[in-house]
Amino acid sequence: MSLLNRGTETVTVYPEVVVTDEDGNTLTKPGSVGVVCRAVVQPLSTNETNAVTSGGRATAPGYINSSKYRLRLVGYPEVLGAQSAVEWRGKRFTLDGDPLIYTGSTRTAHVDYRISRT
Repeated sequence: MSLLNRGTETVTVYPEVVVTDEDGNTLTKPGSVGVVCRAVVQPLSTNETNAVTSGGRATAPGYINSSKYRLRLVGYPEVLGAQSAVEWRGKRFTLDGDPLIYTGSTRTAHVDYRISRT
């Protein structure tokens, strides 16, 4: 068994769904039905967390405006869309950027996401 397959946390994933609004426009948003799965959740470095800018200035050190984590879903069958959401420890997180897809060997291939809560 690979170390990549040992999820230590339980998360609820709300995959992206396509909906049509009242004007006939096609939109994407997180689904209303969640899928419970195992995951690895790790904090991102404080330098990256504090890199949020406000009015062109970097946030003062020591003040964290958002919580950002690295997320790896264990055994989840598909890659999440950009509008998907994740609930972890009672809080809702959104995906931050594109997924990082590692296509190494079958033992090391995995998908990482960055999730944030502002």
